[in-house]
Amino acid sequence: MGKGIQEAKKGVEEESSLEKIKLQLEEKGHLSFDIEKSISTYSKKIQFSKKSFESKKIRKFFFKEFFDRMGYGFGSQQFINILLFQTGASYFVIGVINGLRVILSVILTSFLDEYSKVRQISKRFIGTTGIIFGFSFIFMAMARFLHSVPLFALALLIGSIGAVSYGELYQNMFKYALKKERSLLLRNIAQYGLIITGVSILLAGFLMDKFPATGTLISLFGFEFRVFGYLIAFEIAAISSIISGYVLSFMKEKQIKIIEKRSLLTQLQIQFNNLKDNISVFTKNRVIVVLIIATIITVFVQTLGNSYYGIYIYETFRYGYFKGFTNVAIIFLIAIMTSFFAPVIARKNAKEYGKFPMLVFGTLLMAIMPLTYYYNPNLVSISIGTLIGFIGAAIIGVSHGLLIIDLMSENERKIYFSTYNLLVIIPYLVIIPIGAYAAQVYGPRTLFLILGLILAFIVVPLYFLIIVMHKKEKI
Repeated sequence: MGKGIQEAKKGVEEESSLEKIKLQLEEKGHLSFDIEKSISTYSKKIQFSKKSFESKKIRKFFFKEFFDRMGYGFGSQQFINILLFQTGASYFVIGVINGLRVILSVILTSFLDEYSKVRQISKRFIGTTGIIFGFSFIFMAMARFLHSVPLFALALLIGSIGAVSYGELYQNMFKYALKKERSLLLRNIAQYGLIITGVSILLAGFLMDKFPATGTLISLFGFEFRVFGYLIAFEIAAISSIISGYVLSFMKEKQIKIIEKRSLLTQLQIQFNNLKDNISVFTKNRVIVVLIIATIITVFVQTLGNSYYGIYIYETFRYGYFKGFTNVAIIFLIAIMTSFFAPVIARKNAKEYGKFPMLVFGTLLMAIMPLTYYYNPNLVSISIGTLIGFIGAAIIGVSHGLLIIDLMSENERKIYFSTYNLLVIIPYLVIIPIGAYAAQVYGPRTLFLILGLILAFIVVPLYFLIIVMHKKEKI
């Protein structure tokens, strides 16, 4: 029965049907008792081995997520914008660089989405992009110390490429793992992650205020040296991201299967041709066309607003309340916490009142945020306005997603999401520099007024136009 045992073991390891294994061995003359005993023995061993492997995988995922969230907290985008401003960048440069970040993200996301359809991307490559993202923080800290705006901008853009590649590829992998996973810890990791990010933002803000950019002289073991808060915070962000990428790169994976080998140039040509071929999906439906225009304007407002909110809070309240960076941390920590409940509220109300009305409501809530910065710039009002703005953005995001599902067939949705990103690049190249120039000439506070009015008097009417065009009360 030695050979039969080995055949039973092989069948169990390959996850073949137990009835199939038994039938094959019986046909070869092995006794039923010996067959069942061998299958039972190896089934238990394999199940124990699988449980042990899954447990290790869960721990690795959580360990990686923990350091990811720490990296995002200590390297908050609002802190990056403030440090870029302190390095010597003008409002125009800050707006343009943030616009370039969005454009690079759009191009890269679209490319990776299409590329992953023809070739599975390895975890080692994903982990490497996380490590690149981590090193970008070190170079940003060096640029701040050297007062080099070009180095800071280059590090920020390279870091953004690493962050987008890492985030996009890892999320796809994580969703796949989550579908097969019953671990409560892994399924609730987003909630735990928010807490970790929130605590990290507060600690980073405290460190940057405790040890300001001029440096704090500290004596230790007879040696004197200067401590810089931003350097500590960004080193923590860098180390966290590097560890996270390193852990991910060594996770076991199945053998990579290449569906079709394509060069980078070929892939770009295919995407461009797809855009030309699928443009009719957007133009044949006027509702979709207007919805795209409204979305482009909304993202434009978000991009420019997020470029200056943190800087404005820091400069306005740097000597009051909890001091500069901590004020920024507290305000955006409060806003981040809306992620616990805002999407649930948005889905429930979208079903109750309709998707278009919720888009209108969400846009009006979002407009409150920049208008508060202009009309009532005190810390309490800005905190509440930012909280309301984040809730509005969540409502818009959820309602938009649900609306696309209702307005398009499954095939049309695939085309929409694969070509929409490339479609919006040209408008961003034009309108983001215009907005950044307005911030440079009139100041960020006046820009906030303009952004709020754009949402209230351009985007909201567009949604009302869509409601009229669609001729339905609920969708």
